[in-house]
Amino acid sequence: MPGKIKSTIELAMEKAAKLPRLTEEEIRQRREEEYGPRGRAIAELILRGDLSVDRLDAELSRHDGEQGEIVLTAFLTSLCQAIDLEDTEATARAFEGIRAVVGDAHLEEASSRWSGILRDCEEQEQQEFSTMEEAEGGSLRDLGVSGSAIRLNLQQNERWQGERSALLERFRPQVEEIQRELSNHLRRATSGA
Repeated sequence: MPGKIKSTIELAMEKAAKLPRLTEEEIRQRREEEYGPRGRAIAELILRGDLSVDRLDAELSRHDGEQGEIVLTAFLTSLCQAIDLEDTEATARAFEGIRAVVGDAHLEEASSRWSGILRDCEEQEQQEFSTMEEAEGGSLRDLGVSGSAIRLNLQQNERWQGERSALLERFRPQVEEIQRELSNHLRRATSGA
């Protein structure tokens, strides 16, 4: 019959057949766009202290198969990226979150290295702080300002903030190395998990 009327389902199937097929990589990318934010959100809850590591397994186990792998990878990547010298509480929670999923010797070694870097950074920061405090106090005395009621607030001093930022930058490559090594290790440890 030349004037055959097609049903809606037939029209939809014809249109679908004409659409370009997605490659496996495009499908994977779309799934990562969909499920990656879930893993990052769980990591953010851990970092803020709004989710205890006791409940972490329940959160991560909501997703299984490829979706679970994507969520877990995004979660661990976010925690690795959160390791730094400025927010030590969040960094400690990042290590706790990683430890709850993949507690192994490599993680403990990374945590120990970070603690050593933090200790070195804090020691150097204290030395530089004391040096600047003496210099600023001397400047005030030269101006004739002295006495026990005078307290310097270097934490709000722009020069000190610049010095502190420069100090943190000097230690940043070591922290980034830990982030990179830990991230690579976790990727290998959880592949196929």
